[in-house]
Amino acid sequence: MDKDLFKTIDTVIRKERLYAQANLMREDVMQHFGIGRHHLNDQLNAFADGMSFPQYINSIRMEVAYDLLTNRSEMTITEIAREVGFSAPNLREQFKRCYGITPAEYRATLVPEDDGFEP
Repeated sequence: MDKDLFKTIDTVIRKERLYAQANLMREDVMQHFGIGRHHLNDQLNAFADGMSFPQYINSIRMEVAYDLLTNRSEMTITEIAREVGFSAPNLREQFKRCYGITPAEYRATLVPEDDGFEP
């Protein structure tokens, strides 16, 4: 197995925001890297904890959505969903499955940061 290839695939998917394409297909990644289905599946099995392609892409989407929910309070949940390649209902379902609470419930747990300004 070639861990460097997986690192390259992972980096490109993240940096070029391929995960944000709602209709991203395994074939798009295969074509981008000139590899076959079995080679991609082998990479995921070896270096992505055996996740399937959809599971792998969704895991990246969840990481990014979590980060945006945490750090970009000006963005609505619908905007965040679009930003990561989901519809709002799909983000809600996937987020709850992954983290045990909905995006809105998670956001409600965040304490506003102290901006140092005292009234």
